[in-house]
Amino acid sequence: MDYVTFSLPPLPVFIKGAESIFPKGKRHFRRTFTVFDLLYVKQGCLYMTENGREFTVGGGQYLLLIPGREHYGHRPCERETELVWLHFLLPDYTVVSDCPASRQTVMEKEATYTEPIQYRLSIRQYGELKQRERAEQLLAQLIEPNVERDIDRPLRQLLLFVEFLWHLQKQELPVPSAAEQVSAAAVAYIERHFSEPITLEMLAKKLRFHPDYITRCMQKTIGMGFSHYLTYYRLSKAKQWLAETNETVEAVAKRVGIDDGAYFSRVFKKMEGMTPTEYRRMARRT
Repeated sequence: MDYVTFSLPPLPVFIKGAESIFPKGKRHFRRTFTVFDLLYVKQGCLYMTENGREFTVGGGQYLLLIPGREHYGHRPCERETELVWLHFLLPDYTVVSDCPASRQTVMEKEATYTEPIQYRLSIRQYGELKQRERAEQLLAQLIEPNVERDIDRPLRQLLLFVEFLWHLQKQELPVPSAAEQVSAAAVAYIERHFSEPITLEMLAKKLRFHPDYITRCMQKTIGMGFSHYLTYYRLSKAKQWLAETNETVEAVAKRVGIDDGAYFSRVFKKMEGMTPTEYRRMARRT
């Protein structure tokens, strides 16, 4: 199965969408399009071919037709078929085989003070819409005609389209296992309290799990135990503040929960291969 992967931001470009009805005996015409064309069948069935590959798109299913690939209906509809089509552009995308997203990979980078959060979405080319009622509600809002020529409408359509793409992405994410849920709770706790003198025992008490079990879950899911991830996260925040502020090394150390400036510098050099001051100089040269 092919997946379309792309970064977000930048935002996709929504062009146009509408509802169509294919009567019995009609088939989709042949063309090679320059934009993405998403077909969602509400009822009936479409028989589509793209680059020689056949798809049967039944009620509740969608097909994402990719720019530059010839597509056409290889067989007429056997009964009246109601569908929604959406045309859009993605500024930067790739098409890959068998590349489903996971909860660990969909967020590529967290936001800083100067850079936005970065997602990497991976949308299945062909599949079934889950939570169909909500998805069809989004589509109905998205293709609603702008009869009053409201200048706000195109912007609202773009936001609805991004929400629809996120709906497609979320339905592909696997339900987290018990270990993943424990690990996610531990990570969230660390990221909320990293500036405080927290310990594994405090975390265990909060989550009501044995410390060894939490460690095993974190190692299995993110490859780091409590202490390692706490240090990693503290240093990631320290690097951000070293690059973006004029605070002293000691002040940055205290902000990330390390009161001993000398100890902070030793740990920083061990983990990053340079002192905090050297890192600040390097970050400001780039």
